[in-house]
Amino acid sequence: MQMTKWLMAAINTVALMLLILYFSIALPTFTMPFYNYAYTKNETHELIGISEHDLERVTRLLIDYMRGAVDHLDIVVQVNGESRPFFSAIEIAHMIDVQDLFMIGFIVRNIALILFVATLLSGFLYEHRPVLKEYAKSFLIGSAALLAMGGTLCAVILSDFERSFTIFHEIFFDNDLWLLDPSRDLLINIVPQQFFVDLFIVIVAIFLLTLIAVCALCITYLRKLRSTDTRQGVNLR
Repeated sequence: MQMTKWLMAAINTVALMLLILYFSIALPTFTMPFYNYAYTKNETHELIGISEHDLERVTRLLIDYMRGAVDHLDIVVQVNGESRPFFSAIEIAHMIDVQDLFMIGFIVRNIALILFVATLLSGFLYEHRPVLKEYAKSFLIGSAALLAMGGTLCAVILSDFERSFTIFHEIFFDNDLWLLDPSRDLLINIVPQQFFVDLFIVIVAIFLLTLIAVCALCITYLRKLRSTDTRQGVNLR
């Protein structure tokens, strides 16, 4: 019976951490504020000779495409006073691979959500107090381990982001379509390497803040249980 509680707690912890990771990635990736910040910082519209309005149109289409809301990247914009399609054939081919990666991410998110809800409901239905106590402890232990390993990994990544960026693409893509030419391809100009450095930092920050918030809830819950147990012990005397 104890083994079952530990297993449920472990599944609940992993599922919740995957959901937090998804949220941390999705929030800056699928909303405009981060792009606006990056474009302003990198002076993107001046760099490639595109209006802010057209750049916003391109970005919203790109976000919708990555989310799977649209199935095309057909958009014509004015670049240095000339009308042209924003995305080239190579860029579109690469974005197909990117969209496929996000689709896998959505599947993982859905599975994690199902497992989290299922284990949470099971905890409420089956001796909810001791089971949920195990969930809280499991999340705190998992968070400590993740922070130790994740902190080391983040330090390694940021120490040589270019190499880490290359390794990431070599792992998740089976072609070299991601090797775009800044002199020819506009996509790499709106999302250069610095864009991804900043995005990585924002994702890590959101993940840490959310993890800390959930840890705080777990600690509060455990303290409340301990306080209740203490009061009950006094009453029994």
